[in-house]
Parts: sequence; structure tokens; C-alpha cells
Amino acid sequence: MQKIKNILLNQLKNSLIKNFSITFAETIITKGINLVNILLLTRILGPEDYGKYSLLFVSMIFLSGFLDFGMENTAVRFSVKEKSQKNSIFGLYFITKLCILVFITLVLACFGKSIFIAFNKTDLVQYIPFLIFGLIGESLFFVNDTYLQAMQQFKLRAAINISRYLISLMYISVLVFHKILLLKYIFFIYLIPLCFSVVFIFRYIDFIKSFIRNKINKPLFQDILNYEKWMFNLAIGNNVLTRIDFFMISFWVKYDQIGIYNAAFQLSSIVSFLPFILGKVMLPKMSELDASETFAYVRKSIKPLAFASLVIVCFIPVAAFFVPVLLGAEYKQSTLILQILLFAFVILLLTVPFEQALYSLGKPKLISLAKYIQIFVIIILNTLTIPRYGINWAAINVVITRIITLFILYCIYNKQENLFINKNGLSREDESLYGQT
Repeated sequence: MQKIKNILLNQLKNSLIKNFSITFAETIITKGINLVNILLLTRILGPEDYGKYSLLFVSMIFLSGFLDFGMENTAVRFSVKEKSQKNSIFGLYFITKLCILVFITLVLACFGKSIFIAFNKTDLVQYIPFLIFGLIGESLFFVNDTYLQAMQQFKLRAAINISRYLISLMYISVLVFHKILLLKYIFFIYLIPLCFSVVFIFRYIDFIKSFIRNKINKPLFQDILNYEKWMFNLAIGNNVLTRIDFFMISFWVKYDQIGIYNAAFQLSSIVSFLPFILGKVMLPKMSELDASETFAYVRKSIKPLAFASLVIVCFIPVAAFFVPVLLGAEYKQSTLILQILLFAFVILLLTVPFEQALYSLGKPKLISLAKYIQIFVIIILNTLTIPRYGINWAAINVVITRIITLFILYCIYNKQENLFINKNGLSREDESLYGQT
């Protein structure tokens, strides 16, 4: 009994397990709150208005991630390696992000109406101001979130994120209670991240001061630029892949079909958060490992992930019983889409160790190559299938392309491992290769 107790205590002391547990708990809570928000919104708005809400909301979230251009990963990696320069590095990150935000805000303010008209979505033009303020808030909030991740302050990060979702739930509940169900009032949810960002204004100012006073030395700055060059290419691929299915179906289907597909996507968050938090926790951890430790770390993570994936797959059929109950009869078509997307996220979960290992080994360009192949294939498949066979095929194509990407990343990782083994005169059975991490 004492032996078991000691083992459990040792595991709790492990920083990775501790941080993963905090992030896991945070994500469970925030996803749970968000699930309630989705259920309220889908029912009070109906498929058509929920489709309108989804198109703007997804655009805001997509742009905030896309316009980061992988700088989050770069900031975490170099602030962990160069702790004495962490605030200066985040100062560079913040200033760059601010310049991008000013530019995109001007573009949306001047040409937003023309863009929506071009996509035959003229009824959304009136909501462009919400899109702009939401984008600014999400982008600035993201900087603080990334800083807490780099400093491995996962408890504070969890408290902030949970508070944000609770405020959203309270606001929606007030609207429902007072029967204020107009779409224009629901869009005020987009302003919540901006309010949080105002609270952290002094931290952002501190970043700028640190960048000015403690200038990043030229060799480090050059390393950051070289790494970010590849992260830029990789981030474009990653962010396009997050919702390319959603944006492509919006070209061919009406708002109600957009709402049905996005409702399924949001419900799939019961699994989709797993690859996300695993990557969040593994990134700072693996940034500290050398090549030998990285290969050992990946080998140890494969079996637990495979087991977790198998368990999730066994529960996918159960989704058929819950969708009509949770969303209502209008969203019946979401059932099959949800089941397919759940399987797609299982595939993504298995991809995480190989992708993070290649980050750690300084091979982001190889990951970028795999992502662009995936984008190319999914565009072709979506173009051939969605107009003819409907929105179900958008989800099916996500599964197909993720399997292809998993295979490509595994082959690249395996090649890097073989090169390391041959270079150091080791074998796969050598304990020095797969020792403690």
C-alpha cells in the first residue's frame, strides 16, 4: 500500500503530469460551460440564425489564430530557453502582433462590406464592428495566455479562462431570462475578451518597456527570425486546416446548413480539446529536451495515447442518442457529422507526439510540408464532394486527410530517429537512447 502511495506521489511531482492535470481540468470546465452556451444558442436562435452567428464567430476565432503566424510557438520556445530575456521576447511578440492588428482592423473597416458582399453574405455587414472588436480582444488575450503558458503558470491561466467562459454564460442566461433573443445582442459576447485584455494592459506595457530597455542581442534575434520563418509557413497550414471545412461549405450551402455543421463541430469539442491541451503542455516540456530525450519521451507517450484513443472510439456510437436530445429535432443531421468529427480528432490526438517532437528537433519546415499536402488534398476532396453529396462529406474529408498527415509525420519522425541512431552508433534497443527524461 505504501509503495503504491509513493508511486502516486512521485507522479504528482512530475511537472508534466501536474500541468497536464491543471490544463485538462480547465479545459473540461471551459468546454462544459461552452457546451451549455452552445445548447442555449442553438435552441434560441435556430439553425439559420445560429449559422449566421457561427460564420462570424468562426471568422473571428480563425483570424485571431491565423494572424498570430506561429509567433506563440516561437515566443514560448525562446522564452523557455532564454529565461533572462523572456519579457523582451514577449515585447517583440506583442509589438509585432499589435502592428498586424492595426493593419487588419483598417482592412476590415475599409473593405469589410465589400468582402461580405462578394461572398453573398450582405446581411452580416451590420455586424462588422463586432467582428473587429472581437478580433482585437481575442488577439490581445492570446498574448497573455501564451505568456502564462511559457511561464508554466497553468493555475492562473486556468482561472482566467474559466472566468471568461462563466461571464459568457451569465450574459447569455440573462438574455434568455429576459427573452432578448435578437442576434445583435448575442454578438456582444465578442467584447468579453477585449474587456479581459484591458485588465492586462499593464503587463503589455511592461513587455514593451522590457523590449526597449533590454534589447535582444543580434544572434538571438537571428535565431528567432530563422525559427519563425518556418513557423510562419507551418502556422498558416495549421490554422487553415482548423476550419477550412467550415469555410468551404459556406460557399455552397445556406445558413441553416452552416449552423447544423458548426453545431456538430462544437459538440465534438468533448474530444477536440485533448490534442490541444496535450500540445500546450508538451511544447514547453519538449523545448527543454535534447534529441535523445525527445525520442525517449515520444516512445513513452505512444501506448497511453493509443489506449486513450481506443476508449474514445468505443464511445463514438453513443453520440447518436444525445444529439436530438441536446440540440433538438432541427439538428438531427448533426448526428452523423459529429460522429465522423469525433473520429477525426482521435486521429489528430495520435499525431501530437510526432508533431511536437519535430518542433523540439528544430524541424518545423517538415511539419509545414505535411500540412500543406493536407490542405491541397482537402481542397480537392471538398470541391469534388460537398456540392454534389452535401455537408457530411466535409467531415469525411477531414478524417481522410488527417490519416494521410499522421502517416506522413510518422515517416518523417522515424527518419529523424534513424538518422540520430546511425550518427551516434546506437541501436533501437540501446538504453541510452530510451532512458529517463
